[in-house]
Amino acid sequence: MKKILTILAATIAFSCSDSENIDVKAIEKIQTFYSKHIFGNEFANDSIIAQYCSKSLAQKLRDDYDNEFSDGGGYAVWEFRSNAQDGEDIHEIEKIEPLGERKYLVHYNDMGNKGSHTITVVVQGDAILFDKLD
Repeated sequence: MKKILTILAATIAFSCSDSENIDVKAIEKIQTFYSKHIFGNEFANDSIIAQYCSKSLAQKLRDDYDNEFSDGGGYAVWEFRSNAQDGEDIHEIEKIEPLGERKYLVHYNDMGNKGSHTITVVVQGDAILFDKLD
């Protein structure tokens, strides 16, 4: 019985540390994506989207872009932002909260307009990818 409890405790400790490790990596990835590709100047091309988004989210962003622009060929990365078109020169992540179940609430200031989105991630091999944006 003692051996079973020891194995169970080790399994729980490993699961918790694995979950915390995913949280740390996911938050870092969200922060990097926003600073470089949403609020920064680096264009989110096919390889960038593949590095950050699952195939299903990439397809949704592509479809939403195509619905907005007749020329197609892009991604609706504006969905990660507020609807602001004008405002102050402030673009920053204020806080990222882990919500559990691999969901993260991103609070940001976009041109003086505060907003938030929930990003759900999936783990595919060694990669953490954004899978859903609410």
